[in-house]
Amino acid sequence: MAQISKTAAGLEQVDDRVTLDEVRSYDFAYRDFDHSSIPFEKEEWPAIILGSSLVGTLMGLLLGYHGIKTIAFDRHRAILAHPRAAGLSFSTVETLRQLGLEERCHGANFRKVNLDAGLIIVDKLYKGIVKQVVQDHDVERDQEITPTKWLWVTQPILEPIMQDVAPKIGFNLEFGKEVVHYEEHDDGVIVIVKDLDTGSFKKYKTQYLVACDGNRSPTRKKEGIKMKGAGILGNGLSIRFRGDLQELLGERAKHGIIYVRGDGIKGGFRQEEQGKGGLLWVNEIDGKTDFPPGSLSDEEVKQRLHQFAGVPDDGTLDVQSYAHWTLASCTADRFQSKGGRVLIAGDAAHIMPPTGALGGNTGCGDARNLAWKLAYVISGKADPSLLRSYDLERRPIDAFVVDQATRRLYNRVKGRTPRLEEEPYYIAELGHRYNEGAIVPAEGDVHDKDVEDPHAPSGTAGSRFPHAWLLTPEGKTISSLDLIKTNFVLIASEDDSPWISAAKSLNFPIDTYELHEKSKPYQDTKGTMKSKAGLGEGEAFFVRPDGYIAWKAAKSASGHRKALQEVIQALLGKQQD
Repeated sequence: MAQISKTAAGLEQVDDRVTLDEVRSYDFAYRDFDHSSIPFEKEEWPAIILGSSLVGTLMGLLLGYHGIKTIAFDRHRAILAHPRAAGLSFSTVETLRQLGLEERCHGANFRKVNLDAGLIIVDKLYKGIVKQVVQDHDVERDQEITPTKWLWVTQPILEPIMQDVAPKIGFNLEFGKEVVHYEEHDDGVIVIVKDLDTGSFKKYKTQYLVACDGNRSPTRKKEGIKMKGAGILGNGLSIRFRGDLQELLGERAKHGIIYVRGDGIKGGFRQEEQGKGGLLWVNEIDGKTDFPPGSLSDEEVKQRLHQFAGVPDDGTLDVQSYAHWTLASCTADRFQSKGGRVLIAGDAAHIMPPTGALGGNTGCGDARNLAWKLAYVISGKADPSLLRSYDLERRPIDAFVVDQATRRLYNRVKGRTPRLEEEPYYIAELGHRYNEGAIVPAEGDVHDKDVEDPHAPSGTAGSRFPHAWLLTPEGKTISSLDLIKTNFVLIASEDDSPWISAAKSLNFPIDTYELHEKSKPYQDTKGTMKSKAGLGEGEAFFVRPDGYIAWKAAKSASGHRKALQEVIQALLGKQQD
């Protein structure tokens, strides 16, 4: 965990640096633990989560949504004050929409920030020259591929919203509790938890352990998982401060993130506390690119803040805390223990620069991919071999996103010439595709890239199920994505589809819908499933609970039931009647 201390002036100083594979003397590490005298807790938890930050909490909510009782342990006693994730991407908001939390998050959205306006690069915050506008959104085109919008909801605001829902769906969060030891066995995982207030211990038996324990993940290190990629790029500095940002930024306050690239300074800025504060991250000052603890005094930190802001130190901006953190670019070489019952997600599985706001959102993608698979295995719907697809699917995607965040760092902050090629935001966020894993591709359907343009979806196995606006019987509009809940979904584009008849005949829960210009109860008024998604007559999409197409059924004269049975068995590893 991060080392938090107070400076002589009373400022909070956070050491949030990372070592990729080695363990430092003050890092937490699992050690041998004699728990023979500790009895097992009577209450059973099929899944235990280490860490209850953004990804850990979302993982627990998704498991609860799928009916799996889950508990998360976090050694912190409260939400950390020093800022972490902020912008919620299209895909993350789609997941929150599935959980019924989108409206509450819209209510918490800082409306003075217009993420559609993009991000700007300036030479200083106050009255600086705008050098470039990047990642500006085409709102009309975005609504063709997703029903959601980016939201500016910081992690300290989002987490309480998520935590409020947790008890209602069987997800329990325990703060001030540290997992000090675990043992993986063939039939489950033994977990020892220490109460940091009382010093007492409890022992749990769980089927699966999911480690969302951050970029210094002791679980990753215990499992011998290595990090691959560009590695450590330097030690950065972030400064949390309060002040009148409207006066500082003026009309530029609508940009939630502003990159600063001026004379001797390189870094970035984002708004916090609904515009009453901000976070400045420093990558370079006067040629200095490494900022380990002790390299700057409190007074020097204040000076650097005002140097970036371009205003004198007149008390307008008040430093609250500062953190030393590691700028790194890497992905774990596997996401699962060799025994199969311990899995990692979020920053434990990938570390990337903050450019593009891709880090936390990528972890949310991990959670959505893994949660339904764990739920299906725990509930007996799928064989444990399904969990191998988590690594097969997410590791290439996460490596792709890490690379994109790194390219954005060099282009936007460091000002690299010539620029590195970047994928546009809509591909980096909504264009992911899985080329192997829990999918059944058609014969000859081979893709050599891990992404595709969501504006021109392939409609093939492994690709994201396309968004289409549907008309309800009440005259309202919903998204085709709203049809995806906890079951697999079979979508046909014509009435009396033999694939739908086959799905209904199986002793396996499948939601079925016909979507075309005159379909009921939901009407695809624009015929998107046919014209854009390429769903032809006699065909069908078989969609997973995480919104990805598992299989595209071809037109066939007979054998629909048998074909669907074989596909489900191939996906889940269990025969279906």
